[in-house]
Amino acid sequence: MEETVFFNLGNAIAAKRDPKELIKEAQIVKDKRDPRGKLVIVEGDGDEPLILFDLADQEEPSENTEAFKVKKIIE
Repeated sequence: MEETVFFNLGNAIAAKRDPKELIKEAQIVKDKRDPRGKLVIVEGDGDEPLILFDLADQEEPSENTEAFKVKKIIE
C-alpha cells in the first residue's frame, strides 16, 4: 500500500536517517501524546531522511506543503 500525504515541514516532530532510531523516537513521542492520535513516518523524494509527523497535521496540497510517501503509521 503506497499512499501520498501532504505536510508542512514546519510541523515535523523529528527527522532521522535511521528508521530504527525514528521508530524509537515515535514511541517516546506517542507515550507523551493523546492515546487516540496517530503518528506517521514518511519519506520524501531522493536522499531525504525519514520524517515523523502527527497524522492530524495532514493538509491539502498547496504551495506550503510537500508530498511524502507513507512508510508506517503508528497507532
